[in-house]
Amino acid sequence: MRFEYVCRYCKRPIGAVDAANWTYADAVQRLGLHHLDSDHQRDVIQSRAGDVQIQTVCEACEQAVAMNPELLIEGNVIQ
Repeated sequence: MRFEYVCRYCKRPIGAVDAANWTYADAVQRLGLHHLDSDHQRDVIQSRAGDVQIQTVCEACEQAVAMNPELLIEGNVIQ
């Protein structure tokens, strides 16, 4: 199974973990996703064709929001 980290704003790939012998439950535990409540897990974890995409925020988007918080109000960090 492949677990891909992708920026929720700009959709840039951040990294990936290939673990053929992990189950979904193994991944949730090993990647620390068990610390999220179930609603937050549903928001950030998406399954697609056997792969799992985990939405996070890349450094560029994090910096853009830190410098311009109003970008979050507009709904799109990358204009």
